[in-house]
Amino acid sequence: MSLATIVANVAAEAGYTIESNVTTSTETTTKQLVAITQRINRDMFEAYPWPACYASASITLVSGQATYALPASFSWYQYESFWNSSTRWRILGPMSEQEYAEVRGFGLNTAVYQRFQIKGLSNNQLLIYPTPGTTNNGNIIVFQYIADRCVKPKTWTTSTAFAANSYCFYNGNYYQTTAGGTTGATPPTHTSGSVSDGGVTWAYYDGAYSTFLADTDVSVFNEKLVELGVLERFAEIHGLENIQPKFTMQLHEEFGRTYTGKILYAGDQTRASMFARSGKAIFGTWI
Repeated sequence: MSLATIVANVAAEAGYTIESNVTTSTETTTKQLVAITQRINRDMFEAYPWPACYASASITLVSGQATYALPASFSWYQYESFWNSSTRWRILGPMSEQEYAEVRGFGLNTAVYQRFQIKGLSNNQLLIYPTPGTTNNGNIIVFQYIADRCVKPKTWTTSTAFAANSYCFYNGNYYQTTAGGTTGATPPTHTSGSVSDGGVTWAYYDGAYSTFLADTDVSVFNEKLVELGVLERFAEIHGLENIQPKFTMQLHEEFGRTYTGKILYAGDQTRASMFARSGKAIFGTWI
């Protein structure tokens, strides 16, 4: 369900008339509904670590280099997901400010275990301590993170017109075209640089995509839930009292359906196992 469809559906249910081209509209109600949709979708993104936003990254350690760039789409890291895949040791962290002061002031050497901290506003925010030496040169650090990508542009299809400076989505990747045009027969699959599909040249895009930029953009979340959130907020602003508040409850339920927590084996042959999901636990059965 596209942005334009969500806005149109909410307007129709609330009894309002809006313009069909929503992102470029200057009409008050249309603009308000677009703004509410942007806010609701962003609020959903920030509410939970949604699996739809999971991403993986890796960095190569360089001898004498302590700080490294995070992925362009980085939002926040997944806890306990940092590993040195070359040594097969966990990277401990993140270090608190007190721990960082301790290792720097006391000169603590973590020996086998490296540590990390995300700090500052520079391009290289990921600190690895101790500073990698010659023995760690070329080691690969892998980690999981939440990508700041709660919106998807229109999916690439053949013989489709794309405007200049627009985006497309294909097989998990985001691409941008500067010139625009009508797509050819070969879908984009590259993960660096620019490649033509036979009609449009697409540059691989690895940055954030968290705002609806076009009418055809879609949310990565359950669109009916986004629509419900927009409807409730619009009704609240305009005093439409016949709209029942269900969004918050359904938001929690949606995350519970999409996120699977670790299974905790707390029993043995004579005791039932304990299973946990989404912060809840029960003995002897699934929840």
